Amino acid sequence: MENADQLLTFTQVAIAVAGFAGIIGTFQFKEGERIRRGDAVGLAVVVNTGLMSAFYSTLPLLLINFGTGDTTVWAISSVMTCVIYAYFSYDIAIRLKNFKTYKSFNKIIIYLLFIVAFIIIAINVLNACNIFFKREFGPFYISLIYSLGLVCYMFSRLLLRPIWRTLRKQESENLNNEVV
Repeated sequence: MENADQLLTFTQVAIAVAGFAGIIGTFQFKEGERIRRGDAVGLAVVVNTGLMSAFYSTLPLLLINFGTGDTTVWAISSVMTCVIYAYFSYDIAIRLKNFKTYKSFNKIIIYLLFIVAFIIIAINVLNACNIFFKREFGPFYISLIYSLGLVCYMFSRLLLRPIWRTLRKQESENLNNEVV
């Protein structure tokens, strides 16, 4: 299989980001500190999606080791991608059900992320059914890249949001001190 190196690299990156997010999440929220729903969902997305991405990036390697043909490997991998994407889309939607954001930009980003996920599900359904795509690596690889991009985006938010909150708080305090 010529794509094995890409899959293994993807697996390593996904596990590393999920691990770092777990460490940051553990130390970031101090006792008595207010935890926001967006931060909790972001951490869940990074850890869950990162680890599941690692799983479904190794699935083709497992199938190849059992002597499965390439077209069957990519069909099964695409089906598993659809199942995983659908489950995590549902899980995230449920977790965001009571999430209130007043910034239009955040709402647009959330909707765009879901739309892209549904497009990837559709592409992988077509790949698994041998429609338009011919049970090939490309659609499956797109799903891996998107999930890694999502994990990295959420990881950067997890890392940087508390810093920006603290900075805004300090700037607000400085303005109040200057007015007095």
